[in-house]
Amino acid sequence: MLNASSSISSLAVDFLIPFLLGSLIFFAIIVAPNTFKNLDQKNARNFIRSIFPKLYLWAGTISFITSIMIFYINILHSILFFIITCGYFFSREYLTKKINLASDKKKKNKFKKLHRISVIIFISQIVLMAYIFFKNQ
Repeated sequence: MLNASSSISSLAVDFLIPFLLGSLIFFAIIVAPNTFKNLDQKNARNFIRSIFPKLYLWAGTISFITSIMIFYINILHSILFFIITCGYFFSREYLTKKINLASDKKKKNKFKKLHRISVIIFISQIVLMAYIFFKNQ
């Protein structure tokens, strides 16, 4: 039988992971593509530059809370969620700034490389979160 903290943690994790996954997938599939489709280049760029740091802060915060809550269920998954958290803060504090700088300086190859890295990190985080969620079911 689970103790009270494990039971509460389990309920929180069962909510937080799909909640975060859903918001990230919604952003990637709906918000980002429609931004470039429906706004002119200048406004799309300003919007994306404004929202990505907030998205990463949001995802990093929820991931950090999840890593604490899942600690009571599975320590390895807690460590993996902490790594996911670090990825969001790395993307927010370092990678996004480098991507914006490459874009501003019209360094297309550097921009593409850094953007590709950010996409790989983002997709890896989503896949890892989904794996952890289904593994805990």
